[in-house]
Amino acid sequence: MDPVQTSVRPAVDHDAGRLAEIHIAAWQATYRGIMTDERLDGMSIERATAHWQRNITDPAKGTEHLIVTHDDLPVGFAIFGPAPNDCAPDTGQLYALNLHPDWWAQGLGSTLFIASEQRLTALGYARAFLWVAKGNERAISFYNKHGWLDDGGTLEDAHFDPPIIEHRHSRMLNRS
Repeated sequence: MDPVQTSVRPAVDHDAGRLAEIHIAAWQATYRGIMTDERLDGMSIERATAHWQRNITDPAKGTEHLIVTHDDLPVGFAIFGPAPNDCAPDTGQLYALNLHPDWWAQGLGSTLFIASEQRLTALGYARAFLWVAKGNERAISFYNKHGWLDDGGTLEDAHFDPPIIEHRHSRMLNRS
């Protein structure tokens, strides 16, 4: 029997449809009770695929997309890059980390997360942060386990109706 192959690689154009599936499945499993059912149930694979196509082929300046695969099947993604302009120039941001729920608690999220930290460090960031929705206890526990702790920053994300409260988790990156 062949050993299972896990790898992390940059996302490419043909990954868009699978990343849309992962994104929607992860959000629907994670955000029930945090976001409205209407919002979650209204997510469209077609719209999400088009969004992924644009973001992969023409990413925002400095933004990178990594995926983790299991036997060449993409099962999760991370998006990261520069923090907003009001942050120190050596500060990066992890914009998103999502794993398909079928692959939770198997170590693949940690593999992807560590690769993202390493890439942020390679890009020259000394510190990084992320935002996590209040009530997303699975993610909060995961980030804490990896040393990304709540630093007291909060925001009200008005992209959602009703707005979602998010807490900032951050850490210094290993620059060795």
